[in-house]
Amino acid sequence: MKNIYQSTIFLDKRACEKYHLTPEILMENAACALESLINSLTHKGSVITILCGSGDNGGDGYALARRLSGDYSIRIFQVKEPKSPLCIQAYERACECGIKFIKKILPCDVVVDCVVGSGLKGSLEREASEILSLANKNARLCIACDIPSGLSDKDEGFVFKADYTLCMGAIKLVCLSDRAKDYVGELHIGKLGLSGNHYEVTSNLKMLESSDLALPQRINKNVHKGDFGHLAVFVGEKSGAGILSAQSALHFGAGLVSIISQKDLQIPFDIMQTHTLPHNTTAIALGMGLGVKNAAQILQNLQESTLPCILDADVFHTPMIKNFLDKSLNQQTLDFSREIILTPHPKEFEALLKHCDLGDYNPQKRIDSMLSFTQKYPHTTLVLKGANVFIAKAQDIYINPLGINALAKGGSGDVLSGLIGALLAQGYNGLDSALQGSLAHTLAAREATKHIANYALTPSMLLESITTLQSHKRIHK
Repeated sequence: MKNIYQSTIFLDKRACEKYHLTPEILMENAACALESLINSLTHKGSVITILCGSGDNGGDGYALARRLSGDYSIRIFQVKEPKSPLCIQAYERACECGIKFIKKILPCDVVVDCVVGSGLKGSLEREASEILSLANKNARLCIACDIPSGLSDKDEGFVFKADYTLCMGAIKLVCLSDRAKDYVGELHIGKLGLSGNHYEVTSNLKMLESSDLALPQRINKNVHKGDFGHLAVFVGEKSGAGILSAQSALHFGAGLVSIISQKDLQIPFDIMQTHTLPHNTTAIALGMGLGVKNAAQILQNLQESTLPCILDADVFHTPMIKNFLDKSLNQQTLDFSREIILTPHPKEFEALLKHCDLGDYNPQKRIDSMLSFTQKYPHTTLVLKGANVFIAKAQDIYINPLGINALAKGGSGDVLSGLIGALLAQGYNGLDSALQGSLAHTLAAREATKHIANYALTPSMLLESITTLQSHKRIHK
């Protein structure tokens, strides 16, 4: 799990003040980190084009050119004349090395984008966009210094497409936006003369990694099915969604799984069906294919319950969701807080915010919207689905960047609900259930697509892949 920051300017300043470093030392270390990455990706003598802007990001490029000169065939393309003092200094030093400056983008092995970085306001100028676009087309490997030029909070304009992005000091939040998924490539962190422990401070924004995966491993041997919980899944208009969730929960450790439906359904033999909530239920899942009217009625019926629950899909389109959440908020005491996990996609989250009198949803201010919800309902865990999954609990945000496009298929979200519901039923808390359910979901998809085309993944394949996940870590209650 890594710390994420909206900006690292204050961290650079802190590094200089606390550890007696200078901006020049930070720039030299940035260039050193880029050099190390390039050494790991290509052979000596490779042709490397470095695109330099006018600010300190451009200065990183000039410093990199100086360090690589002699071992590689280096070309510098000045996108803009040096302006910042550090950039001018790095430019003058590079000139002393006799590095070749070019006026035309030519084919090369590696292109390094050191044009703008994190200082961009708005969109790139047309000339810079055209240069970067041409560079993308003429290089075997594309590397971005800090962040790809053009990437910003605004969801518009040209963005340099990197195979690797080397974030300086720490990862920036903008690199984990949904749009960034198509542009950042592999994310790496470049050390600036300090370890992460010394450079970073605690952040309420975290990025999940595959190494964070912990599974509901069974340790004790003298056990029975009741020791691993009973998940009750409400099934409605589109019964397949609820059945998928139920199967998912059974694959992820729940001891018992029951479907609650008034219809006579064809269901797998290993899942039970009942018309009412079983007396030994330990968690509830509802919303998946349920239908809005059904969702409203069931939410009303469950208001007095204290059982943990996961809410999805149709529950976000009924005003009853606010009554349900308000009631559960009032149930809180010093010794008890009902675990509620909500898993909307953006349009469902927009409806949820309106029902809860929290205004309109602005995708550019996703974190603000999520925190306004979890501050109003601090007992809930919010899982906002997307290309990257954002998970909020109270004041903290966790981002899972491991999702892949193979998951963009009907039923994938139902599988996720089942995974999270299984952990809730087994007695894990809401945040751990959301984090580990999301990680298992995305890592299982990655594992499955090692053997099939990414367009071919089905929910049933995803379920099978979940059974093969491995981790040395175990979720603790």
